[in-house]
Amino acid sequence: MTEVNQRHVSYDEIVSDLRTNATLAAAGEVPKEELSRHVGAEFKSSRILIQDSRNRATVITSPGGSPGDPHIHPDFNEWFMGFGDVMGFLVGEYTPFRATFGDIVVAPCGYRHTPLAWYGQMCMRLVCTKPGSNHDIKGIEPSRTVRLDPDWEPPNRILTPLPYMIERQGLDNDWQESVLHDQRNRVEMFNVMPGSSAESVNGDTESWWVVLKGNVRFEIAGDVVDASKGSVVYSGDGEWSAISATGPGSAVFVEVADPESC
Repeated sequence: MTEVNQRHVSYDEIVSDLRTNATLAAAGEVPKEELSRHVGAEFKSSRILIQDSRNRATVITSPGGSPGDPHIHPDFNEWFMGFGDVMGFLVGEYTPFRATFGDIVVAPCGYRHTPLAWYGQMCMRLVCTKPGSNHDIKGIEPSRTVRLDPDWEPPNRILTPLPYMIERQGLDNDWQESVLHDQRNRVEMFNVMPGSSAESVNGDTESWWVVLKGNVRFEIAGDVVDASKGSVVYSGDGEWSAISATGPGSAVFVEVADPESC
């Protein structure tokens, strides 16, 4: 079983933990607070990966068709990343939309939002929320819907699909672009060519990364971590990092850092 703030957790380990938790939950061996808030699902589970001074990042899975839990956070932006199979989202008055692996969804503060397991046996999302937050405020369903603006530029789009960013920037050269920037986090997406290094924007506070494509080597405080698609890598206070793509092909990943230290 992986630990919170573990240096490196592979995608296979995350999936294994979720399956283990679901099995234990079926036997009544996991406290309710460790599970997702979905009810009536045959397979539901969650695993906290990151808990630092700014964020609690948890991967949650439910089978397609499971009911959602609409709620509002009045004082912070909550954001999500599609992590497996197909997720659906209702955010504010925007028309429902889908998200798959690597797509980033932002629910601005005060916006009623509902993550929905759309299609698949393990509809997974990584949710990045504020430590100590809850779902007590439910809000009301909007009386109308409007479409997402396709011309909305990053950062802070409601939906930033991974294919959109790849089409926008390409995979033939090194690049980085902010996909989210608010009071708690700056989330940078990188594409790094084989043999090249990324200039990390993290400072002397906690930072973490999610690999979306390819293979990445992280050198953090004497540790060497080779990570691939779906891996989550963590560094603590003052642990500066060197990041490079090891190939074949380019590597795409996001870095989550303190906006004040970037």
